[in-house]
Formats: sequence, structure tokens, C-alpha cells
Amino acid sequence: MITITEKAEEYFRTLLSKQAPETGIRVFVSNPGTPGVECGILYCPKNSISFQDDVFRHEGFNVIIDRMSQPYLENAVIDYEDSGNRHGTLTFKAPELKKRDIPADAPLRDQLESYMLRTINPSLAEHGGFAKITEVTSDGIVKIEFSGGCKGCSMVNMTLKDGIEANLKQAFPGMIKEVVDATVHEVTERTYTLAK
Repeated sequence: MITITEKAEEYFRTLLSKQAPETGIRVFVSNPGTPGVECGILYCPKNSISFQDDVFRHEGFNVIIDRMSQPYLENAVIDYEDSGNRHGTLTFKAPELKKRDIPADAPLRDQLESYMLRTINPSLAEHGGFAKITEVTSDGIVKIEFSGGCKGCSMVNMTLKDGIEANLKQAFPGMIKEVVDATVHEVTERTYTLAK
């Protein structure tokens, strides 16, 4: 899936020799399918590998890639150029990085809804919650309605501002002014509480 040149492999082996045993390299894509898509490389201790990851063996180390990132990393190349004085440049070229699930010229609401389904709602589902977009105004205000465990939850404002709004602003830079809660909240038997 990813080509790592010999020089880059040597560079990674040198870095990993200073880390805990069995530490690998995680290659990932954040905000896939959006204008704010980015790729990155991190250390990955063995205990950080989850069931959502695949492990690829390279010369002397493992590369861990989560399955959501993989379609965007096809034909990617990681290279390293040594510029002397123990300094060098690591390059990461991913030609599929800008791949879109829906057309780039799709209405903003369609793009936001796709992102919510793929990225936001799986996290909310861990607490039995769900969020849907009810309106996107012409000046970039996104109205969200919560249901399930999020409806009536005391943490919903933090989820809205630090979670959903921050993620949408990063994924759609310059397009989102604010995310507001349009839910009529009430505590029900499905409401998530920290005591659970």
C-alpha cells in the first residue's frame, strides 16, 4: 500500500531504536474526504494498536494504518533525503489524499452530512448518541439536533463546541462560522450520564 524507500526505512529504524521495544510507525489520514484533509506519521506503541488497524511489516519495523485511512494512502511514498549535519527531510507523497466520497462541488450540507456520518457519529455512538444537521445557513452556521444518549446529556455543550464544532472547522476551513444546538433537551432513560 505504501512504498517506504530504503533511506526512509533506515531513518525510521534509527528513530525506533530509541523507543520502547515493539514500537512501530502509525501512518494516518485526518479529515478524509474534506478540504481540510491531512496525513501524518506518529510513533505507535504496541498497546495502541486496535482492531480497526492493519499492521504492515517493513524491514525491521511495523507500519500501522487504520482501515479508514487506507483508501487515501494507496500509492503513497515516504522518502528521506539526508542533507548532512545529521539533518534531513522526510517527504510523504499521497496522490489519493484528496479523494472524495462525494463530489467536491456537492452542496456544503451534503459534504457536512457525509463527514458527520463517517467521523462524528461513530464517536457519539459509543455513548448511545447521534447528531444530525437540521440546517446550514448561507453565512456558515450549522444547526445540529442531538438524539439518543446525547439528548439531555450534561456534557452536550462540550461535545458541541470542543468536539463537533472544532472538527468541522478543521475539516472545512473557512466555511463554518459556528455550530449551534437546535435540540429541545430532556433527560430520558437513554440519556448518557457520567455515572454509568
